[in-house]
Amino acid sequence: MATFLAGLAFMLLSQAASAWGPLGHRAIGAVADALLAPGARAELARLLEGDRDRDGRPSGRASLAEVSLWADEIRGTRADRPNWHYDNVPVCGAVPRQRTWCPQQHCASGRIEAMLAQLADRGAPLAQRRDALKWISHLVADLHQPLHAADYAQGGNLVRVDFGGGAGASAWTLHAAWDVRLLASALHAGSGQQPSEPTLRSLIARARRVPAALRQAPVGQWLTESNRLARDVALDYPGFSCDGVPTETVSLPPGYRRRAERVITSQLALAGARLATTLNRALTAQ
Repeated sequence: MATFLAGLAFMLLSQAASAWGPLGHRAIGAVADALLAPGARAELARLLEGDRDRDGRPSGRASLAEVSLWADEIRGTRADRPNWHYDNVPVCGAVPRQRTWCPQQHCASGRIEAMLAQLADRGAPLAQRRDALKWISHLVADLHQPLHAADYAQGGNLVRVDFGGGAGASAWTLHAAWDVRLLASALHAGSGQQPSEPTLRSLIARARRVPAALRQAPVGQWLTESNRLARDVALDYPGFSCDGVPTETVSLPPGYRRRAERVITSQLALAGARLATTLNRALTAQ
């Protein structure tokens, strides 16, 4: 497993980070699939009947767990929109009332709001609504990764971390560690790209217990929550300073992994619950 994760980390170091990685997006999509209302499920199936992959071929995708990966699959193509995957919310200092970091809604929170309007519009072209669905299924997950709501060190991509020895111990950025290593550990995924069945069942059960007030919270609240978790947990390592990024590899303290894994598990369940709630509303709008 160490070799597999080290290799995956190397790939992530050479490209823009993708929140949660395929494993996390599949998990969140699967949770949302389980919580969709019958009417929303039927509309989802209708929209995905004509779905195409990045090369224009029929994709065969029929679930949120599958289609949630599309926004990362199109990286490097004309359809790619790298700055839609995150919000550069300040970590150091006060957060402005207005989203000054998000001109013309070109950030994750802005695109979610815009795409929800497109998806709910039954008069819009089917292809446009389908693409909106695919973006929403991905960006809702992105926005629940704390480092995708933090402007510090490019969302942690400039901070190198050490888990204390072993293969690839220092080959991680903080962001990649959250997207891959800590995520895989939290989901008991081993070397695969699927969460273990018991873990997935636990996530679904946890998502069902999310209070209505949290499930129905506006996108701005999601952003505030994730930014707070970035400040209080993801960036809570020795030597953190608002005055600059550490130039040396940071050794994460013993309790960091456990605390991070608890946050990851909670955020995955919350993202799945919110994705389902959001789509239940948008896909059944008249």
